[in-house]
Amino acid sequence: MPTISYLNMARVGSGGAEAIIEENMAHAPELNVLPSEPITGDSMNLTVRTDLPGVGFRSYNQGAARTKGKYETRIFQAMPLSHQVAVDKELADNQPDRDRYLKNHSSGVVESLFRLISAQTYYGTGHDPKGFPGLIAQYLNKPSNEVDATGSTAKTSVWLLEVGPEKAHFIVPGGRTLTMQAVWPVETLYDDAGNPFQAYTNWLNGSIGFRLANKNKAIRIKNIGTDEGKGLTDTLLYQAMEKADDLKMVPTHIFMNGRSLEQLRSSRTATNERGDPAPLSVTWEGIPIVRTQGIAKNEA
Repeated sequence: MPTISYLNMARVGSGGAEAIIEENMAHAPELNVLPSEPITGDSMNLTVRTDLPGVGFRSYNQGAARTKGKYETRIFQAMPLSHQVAVDKELADNQPDRDRYLKNHSSGVVESLFRLISAQTYYGTGHDPKGFPGLIAQYLNKPSNEVDATGSTAKTSVWLLEVGPEKAHFIVPGGRTLTMQAVWPVETLYDDAGNPFQAYTNWLNGSIGFRLANKNKAIRIKNIGTDEGKGLTDTLLYQAMEKADDLKMVPTHIFMNGRSLEQLRSSRTATNERGDPAPLSVTWEGIPIVRTQGIAKNEA
């Protein structure tokens, strides 16, 4: 199974959007961290293992119990992304660099699409009902997979994920990543009053879904708030790691927004005798921290 990221796949088949993709990578770090798997069709109907079979040693002249794992069938759906870019022909032709001007318009659309995918990864149809299901719908929302920070104001979450094939990854129907036409055709468009005008047009198209193949590969620290003592701390992260150990999970990445990262930093003491403040962390216990704008600061 390929382990290439969605953004690397998009670079290969961009159809003219490669530079725009590069410019907007920071707006959806998930696309560069989670691997992407090309699939046939727009969904995967798979039987996934939810628990391992029991095994053990045996004594001589004594048999071993025959056991089997637990399985269930799930459907993982990918959804299309499309947006038409249109720029008044006369306006574009009057620019010193027409091609750059057109790309600037496309860049804003790509940024919006990437932000959409980033948030959709966590909130799924709660963010955009026409999009793919996200972590909230797919993870095991039970005490075994959660740490509750018990905050009550402006709540957010931090996610510990074991990223990889058959763990947490994106699915891409037919490998169709974000693409656009290399040439902008001129079309006749109509304003709100129905009057025609000429415009350069292009389409940004793609398709993507998210799959948490094993529900025990995600741990959520929830209800991280802004009320006193309810921010993100090392203690909460260690509690999450304890649950990871219980689940035989090895987190590869920790996803959080900038506010949670700052709460973690400010919860620590000064780092040296001069009283220098603790720095923002890029790792925690050797696990990379992925700072993302896709995790909201006001979860329900």
